[in-house]
Amino acid sequence: MRSVLVIIISLINSASAIAQLPYFAGTVGDGKMYGYSSLKVRPGVNKQETYTTFQYGLGDHFATGIDLYTGPDCAYWGGLVRYGLNINKWYNVGAQVTPSFDLNHRFEFSYLTSALYMNGAMTANGRLFWCSNTWWVINKEADNTFTNNEYLGYTIPLKHGCSITPMIGTIHSWKFDKNIDLTAGFYYSFNSWNLYVWSNDVLTSTPRFIIGLDFAL
Repeated sequence: MRSVLVIIISLINSASAIAQLPYFAGTVGDGKMYGYSSLKVRPGVNKQETYTTFQYGLGDHFATGIDLYTGPDCAYWGGLVRYGLNINKWYNVGAQVTPSFDLNHRFEFSYLTSALYMNGAMTANGRLFWCSNTWWVINKEADNTFTNNEYLGYTIPLKHGCSITPMIGTIHSWKFDKNIDLTAGFYYSFNSWNLYVWSNDVLTSTPRFIIGLDFAL
């Protein structure tokens, strides 16, 4: 019974592992490679997590790739397919499907993550923008989860083509049957790289802090 409970808890944690930072609709672009890696920590709690993904652009709208999530006593590998459509500056939409497999249990199927990404500008210069991520996770050994994330961001240009973008948002279930999670952070853009400093569960006794780095080449 204890081992089953550990698996269920691990699945719930891993299913939401990538759902704190904002994801945008567009894909990396034809023939380009996108990579992202992050470390998640809760000060005072021995519960470190990592998430890494690599994606390759197949045309202007499609991408495929792999991801890897690790947490306390668990590790999952996933293969993903992603689509993104930039309609105009005000509205863009994308979707992603990722089946994930348990590396600690004979590579068995563990959960399927489906995501809907939307974002767009709120001002003509595009500096103020909105972003929405909708997540539907089908778990093999636990209840399915349905969550939505909404964000507002503002890009501040800096010298030499760099910028910093603070963002704030909320994470909540579709049913609104739990406390709404406040999430906030920023990313610093330089050349083809972005450095992320993020947080969620900030209103709880064990907030989570995230440091991440991505690139598109």
